[in-house]
Amino acid sequence: MPATAGESPTARCAKLRQAVIPDTRIELAHTLPSRTRFTNVDGSITTTQVSLCRVVATVSTAPKQNLGIEVWMPLDWNGRLLGAGKSGFGGFIDYRALTTGTGRGFATVSGDTGYKGSGSGEPGKRLDWAADPTSLSNWAHLSVHSMTVAAKAIMNAYYGRGPEYSYFSGCGGVEAMQEVQSFPSDYDGVDARSPGIYYGQLMESFLWGAMLPARQPDARLTKDALALLNRAALRSCGGTPGLEDGFLDDPSQCHFDPAQLQCKGGDDGSGCLSAEQVEEAKRLYSPVRNSVTGEVIYPGFAPGSESGWEAIQSHLAVYYAQPLLASAVFGNPEWDWTTFDFGADASRVDKGLSSIVNATNPDISAFTARGGKLIITQGWADATNAPTRPTDYFNAVAAREGGVAKAQQSLLLVMVPGMGHCGFGPGPTTLGGSSPPTQYSPDRDVISALQAWVEHGKRPTHFVATKYADDRPEAGVRFERPACVYPASLHYNGAGDRRLASSFECVPPAEQIRTSTNLSLVPGG
Repeated sequence: MPATAGESPTARCAKLRQAVIPDTRIELAHTLPSRTRFTNVDGSITTTQVSLCRVVATVSTAPKQNLGIEVWMPLDWNGRLLGAGKSGFGGFIDYRALTTGTGRGFATVSGDTGYKGSGSGEPGKRLDWAADPTSLSNWAHLSVHSMTVAAKAIMNAYYGRGPEYSYFSGCGGVEAMQEVQSFPSDYDGVDARSPGIYYGQLMESFLWGAMLPARQPDARLTKDALALLNRAALRSCGGTPGLEDGFLDDPSQCHFDPAQLQCKGGDDGSGCLSAEQVEEAKRLYSPVRNSVTGEVIYPGFAPGSESGWEAIQSHLAVYYAQPLLASAVFGNPEWDWTTFDFGADASRVDKGLSSIVNATNPDISAFTARGGKLIITQGWADATNAPTRPTDYFNAVAAREGGVAKAQQSLLLVMVPGMGHCGFGPGPTTLGGSSPPTQYSPDRDVISALQAWVEHGKRPTHFVATKYADDRPEAGVRFERPACVYPASLHYNGAGDRRLASSFECVPPAEQIRTSTNLSLVPGG
């Protein structure tokens, strides 16, 4: 049903209710004025920035698939599609992403991944979509592809043509990487933020972090203990500048030993850690290993991420790992996660979950052959996804492609100092994070960088990330930092204002010289 010349946008939008879209049922099609309010899944309010045509639809391209999507098409369209991904388990439409994308002129699509929920699970409650292998595969493998195909058909029906270029942006999860690896024709540019590439093993990491406190409550690192640990790590690895900044520019070469904080005879416990707390800290810094083979299941967290460790000690295991593994692997919603065996049960996870949902294939040649570009952003202070997982993936791609330079013709990994999971944290939060950039330019915004790269052949060479006062853009800029393209590393020039990005530079590995001004290793660490 192509657009008819002379029809008003309102009439064209309304006609979509009768549109015939393969495998798609249009539930609602109407125009929305700017300043229309929507309630997000977290209860916050988002408001449309432009007038647009809103389409609500259900997509069923595979058995047991019942995928809810919304396609928002601005009247003043830039000719491009923006697919919006979600973290956690999905289960909802992301109105914040829809309003942001359409506000920039993109036709924007969001999907619920095939079920209705809040993004997490509940202990003891079965996840129906995860309990069935077909539905689980639809969720992990097909949901974004089905959403994208339907969105392009709906756009063609409304605008009379499909998008000239298509981009995808997603936080966490496997959606972005699945698109690159399995459906290389869907998008021209992909923004993968803190991607959960090794999703099954990520769930095991959640169990690992919470296991000791569950069995020994005294081992739990309290807020005060985490603050003490964080200060010690910053002091050990970054000296006075690290303490003053509140984060580390690059913790990759730091080996901090929390045993230095263990209480000694006569200590009152207020300024030290118990032996059990030291053990918990060591677990979180260390990789999770298979207890039978000794192989690394999942890496540990970087020094400087300690302030974000509260969730990894219970919440992530209880509301993510337990419901998902109980449903997909153990077939018992009341499965006791504290009994998990990191040997035999790890093999069960590999077979029943990882083999279905992981997106670890370093062969992205089909995506790159058609000119596809991928930018992965990862915060060094991420306390959900270990920051070295994306570096592992990049190195695997580089090995396959024949070196870093060849890999970077289509893939960039950008490491953001002090940023947590898709934002937050003590460092800058605008690049691959939770806050908007100061401007939508290729050096400050990943989607803008992808557009310049895909459409004009201008590969990004550097990025700048911003920290706002109180994490509120309206409160003004607190400081800025370069975010380096891996494997380059961030270094301070030794004299400039540390609030300015110009006081830092990204240094290639061959030129990296570490001095006591920016790195202090624990003796024997």
